[in-house]
Amino acid sequence: MSVYRRRSGRWAAIVDLDRNAAGNRRRCNLGTYGTRKEAERAEREALATRDRGIDIDPERVTVGQLIGRYIQERRALGRGAKTLQEYEGYVDRYITPHLGSIPLAKLRPAHVADWLAMLLERGGHEGQALSPNTARHAFALMNATLRWGVRMQLVQRNMCEAVTPPSVPRSEAKALSADEVSRLLALVKGTRWDAFITLAFALGMRRGELCALSWRDVDLHEATVRVHCSLSQTKSDGVRLKATKTNNVRSLPLSSLALRALRAQSAAQAQDKLKAANAYIDEDAVFAGKLGHRITPMAATNAFARFARTAELSSTRLHDARHTAATALLTGGVDVRTTAGVLGHANATITLSTYAHLLPDAQRDAIDRLGEHVARIAETRQSTPTSTEHGYRMATATPPTTKKPREYRVSVVAPTGVEPVSQP
Repeated sequence: MSVYRRRSGRWAAIVDLDRNAAGNRRRCNLGTYGTRKEAERAEREALATRDRGIDIDPERVTVGQLIGRYIQERRALGRGAKTLQEYEGYVDRYITPHLGSIPLAKLRPAHVADWLAMLLERGGHEGQALSPNTARHAFALMNATLRWGVRMQLVQRNMCEAVTPPSVPRSEAKALSADEVSRLLALVKGTRWDAFITLAFALGMRRGELCALSWRDVDLHEATVRVHCSLSQTKSDGVRLKATKTNNVRSLPLSSLALRALRAQSAAQAQDKLKAANAYIDEDAVFAGKLGHRITPMAATNAFARFARTAELSSTRLHDARHTAATALLTGGVDVRTTAGVLGHANATITLSTYAHLLPDAQRDAIDRLGEHVARIAETRQSTPTSTEHGYRMATATPPTTKKPREYRVSVVAPTGVEPVSQP
């Protein structure tokens, strides 16, 4: 029987595999379970996996095969194409060449520790040391894969739990100075990238959200913009629209600067349509090329870097425009929860962890304001008349009164037959 009860009272599940070279059928022990229903469910899942052509025998599954199955499951669950592309890049460059051929049954914590040390020493390009941040990402992927393998009962334990991941110092979000922003905006003024870069600073939107913006999401009369999707660009899927990073939809008001930029962008697109005539493919994109196709995220990144180098900025990353907007909000006195809503963070905790270095200055300013407020109250109290010399009657606190203890007069009656003692 493939499902049977052991003497201990627990239920075991065994699945038949293919035949080996000697003609004997291999069997895979799936383990033991508390109830028959759990064992039967494990048997059904294992049979379905076997029928798809996947070897479920832990004795034969390698680390590389396990990671491949883990990524395949992530794809089936709808994980983003960009994330999956990053996973596959880490697997191809850092995991498979070193650990991929090791059977799971023979994997030990020492293998993981040696692999991690190798990455930090010579795992980068041309044998250079890999950054602790990149090594930590590779380790995190390996750790997640083995955790999944434990749940699938393909590996007995997660070997990464015995290994300490590399520590990565927290890097502060880079914000451009006011002078740098001014130089950059002056440089892009009148170019095809004027409105895009202006809105990157004015709204703090993500690169993909700006590229995905459509005119139907913009209300110039009400001065609002609706952010509900993002443009993703990967090698496998190309360019496609998807949900925002947090799957949330947010509506942002438009400042006068953002409104001017969008109106100028609309006028520029009208000129493009006239010049291109029938060759123009209108995708309703706010930011598009001369023929109407949406601007890709990579094109936006490259354009920003090109302008930033010309303007001699301290950073050439487009994402730092978003950091600059967040910094301006927080240092300008906007509370963290409101800032998180503008940026589209899932919660205020993410905003706090990303921009924690800005909070001490904000707290100092808040405490200074509180001190000034209390000082004004104290000065008002001191300048208020304390007597009736000017015709005012000041309400003063009534001093506490001391109650006079109540006197109890009790008539004492002597017991029968006993004369009361007379007082001298």
